[in-house]
Amino acid sequence: MIKLMRRAGVVLVAAAVAIGVAAVPASAHVIATPYTAETKFFHTAFRVTHGCAGSATTAVRMQIPDGVHLVIPDAVPGWQLQVTRAYGQGQGFGRVVEVAWLGGPLPDHQEQLFGMGFLIDRKAPDILWFPTVQQCEVGENRWVEIPPSLEEWHDHNSAPFVINAAW
Repeated sequence: MIKLMRRAGVVLVAAAVAIGVAAVPASAHVIATPYTAETKFFHTAFRVTHGCAGSATTAVRMQIPDGVHLVIPDAVPGWQLQVTRAYGQGQGFGRVVEVAWLGGPLPDHQEQLFGMGFLIDRKAPDILWFPTVQQCEVGENRWVEIPPSLEEWHDHNSAPFVINAAW
């Protein structure tokens, strides 16, 4: 019951963040769409909406948080997939620890969805953070900070997130 109440609180905070996401210019962050996982098997897309100060995006590298398994990234036309595993951890060939989409390029001020399906473990945290580095022809954007709370997400170069409401 306590976990259910905690999850409800996280969902309410997420709703407040969602209102804030809608109010912030699209160029502010990389955003998961949808960002609330209500089932243990979940698919989302991470929206990249701009380059690096006018420079086109050439790579999107995303770290996979603990508690996320069976990661299946979507192929994106014009982009090559690269999956990095932590050998010696988990089952089979090891848990996926990073997914990268390489190529493009994605011109500045154009957007692209980078999708991914995965399984959320029963012991996963309430908020799954996906630290992301967006590399461009010139420069990069580091969406890697984990803010103290979801309410402060806009105040940082925060990582995209998914709220775990599955368990």
